[in-house]
Amino acid sequence: MAFVCPRDGRAREHARWCKRDAYTQFGTEVNTDMKRIGVIVVLSAILGMGAAWGAQKDVYIVGLDAAFPPFTWVERGEYKGFDVEVMRAIAELEGFRVEFRDLPWATIITALAQGKIDIIASGLSITCERDAVIDYSEPYWEVDQAILVRSDSDYNAITAFYGTTVGAQAGTTGYQWLEDNLVKKGVNVVLRAYETYDMAVSDLESGRIAAVLCDTDTAQGFVEAGRRVRIAGIVRTGEQYAYAVRAGDPYGLLPRINDGLRKLYESGVWAELMAKYFPGRAVVPVPLKRTLDCD
Repeated sequence: MAFVCPRDGRAREHARWCKRDAYTQFGTEVNTDMKRIGVIVVLSAILGMGAAWGAQKDVYIVGLDAAFPPFTWVERGEYKGFDVEVMRAIAELEGFRVEFRDLPWATIITALAQGKIDIIASGLSITCERDAVIDYSEPYWEVDQAILVRSDSDYNAITAFYGTTVGAQAGTTGYQWLEDNLVKKGVNVVLRAYETYDMAVSDLESGRIAAVLCDTDTAQGFVEAGRRVRIAGIVRTGEQYAYAVRAGDPYGLLPRINDGLRKLYESGVWAELMAKYFPGRAVVPVPLKRTLDCD
């Protein structure tokens, strides 16, 4: 409480000392109040910063396609692959935790946009259609599309796509390319959608379809895994992979993902993962410069 000099003769008699004591006590009280105000200001600033950063989560859910080797797959209940290891390493470097969830690829963008998952890390190509509803990290990979045919077939890159039935995974850029460049242009071809590329390749091996169009590294992975397929040709699409978060990046993940990519490259971990999953492939600095302009 504030200091008040007594209203009697003693106050007048000791006015000088009363004034001094009043000043001292009032000053002490002011200092105390200022300290309290300072604490409140600091706490308010911290809370404000927390609001600016956005709400944080204990664990972020990473959506993936568990049948997309060598980037993502599941083996005996354990998620494996290049993107799985990269995302785990970034999370460790940047101080957050991740869990993986397998989702149908045709619905994975919607799942991210609706907040059912927090990140997509599974060979996701950058497209302007997707860019309108989600946010991408900086790119980390480049691919084209490969035409897979049965290893004992006579199909080539031209004959495989005429008067035949061809397949691709629903929701992929490979499926979109077939639809845009063959079906919509009246080419004599039947397009079949599959839930996974593994299912498409199984039908290719059994002769139910003539060809499968998929990303080049995935196609090579099927060949190296001993599947009865071969690459008959390449469609030059010049796509780039990136990781993705919800539009607006509500948890502030993109700066951490981009920073993590740089750290992985600079530390040599990126090269180690490249050698593990893509032996012989040249290592280039990441992140890459984005080539697709959607403005």
